[in-house]
Amino acid sequence: MKTLMKIALAIIFVFSIALPSHALDTQAATTKTKTGWVSLSSGTLNVRSGPGTTYKKVGSLKNNTQVTVYSQTKNGWSEIRYNNKKAYVMTKYLRMYSYLMDKTKVYTYKTDGKLYKSSYKGKYYGWDKWISHNTKEAYLVGEDNKGLYLGWPESEYYIEIAYPLKVGKTWDYGYEGEGTSKIKSINGTVTTPAGTFKNVVTVKSSDGYISYYAPNVGFIKGMEKGKTTSILVSLVKK
Repeated sequence: MKTLMKIALAIIFVFSIALPSHALDTQAATTKTKTGWVSLSSGTLNVRSGPGTTYKKVGSLKNNTQVTVYSQTKNGWSEIRYNNKKAYVMTKYLRMYSYLMDKTKVYTYKTDGKLYKSSYKGKYYGWDKWISHNTKEAYLVGEDNKGLYLGWPESEYYIEIAYPLKVGKTWDYGYEGEGTSKIKSINGTVTTPAGTFKNVVTVKSSDGYISYYAPNVGFIKGMEKGKTTSILVSLVKK
């Protein structure tokens, strides 16, 4: 009996030591991370082994590359996941939001009473190239540290949203003085037939047109004179 008691006490003792260690491992594994996007006007972003320019360069990242961010230091560096290891990049070249369209989805909009589908078809000189299923025409979507853009191959482009995000921010959206746009809000909630979207950015143009953009989705709704002129009705996997 005494032998059995000693064995039982030994097992309890072992578990009492092991459990706190396991709890700490679980806590570390579930540390909350954030998603960031490389935000450059040109070139690539250096990835380093430590939080400083004196640390070894271990790689580089292209504009709009999505990264997992573990933490950010006070001296301007972000700890990220790179090649399955922790590494560092300068925080000022990361954007903690993106309004690019989702390349893995097929978009269906209802515009002026008609349905239009489009899907991603590849890169075009650094832009994301999308094709309309209805008209077979291409349009381009781009994003950098200065904003979100909409354009057409070998033609002009427009600034959909100017970065960094700030309520009241105003900009000229075209090249030839077509007009100005202004961010009215950055944390709205909008429901369309495709779903309910949070942290929606609302942009109002000088001609009165109002556009709504959802994170990682892009344009979801447009209104003019109080009426919906275009709305996202479906967003499905390819």
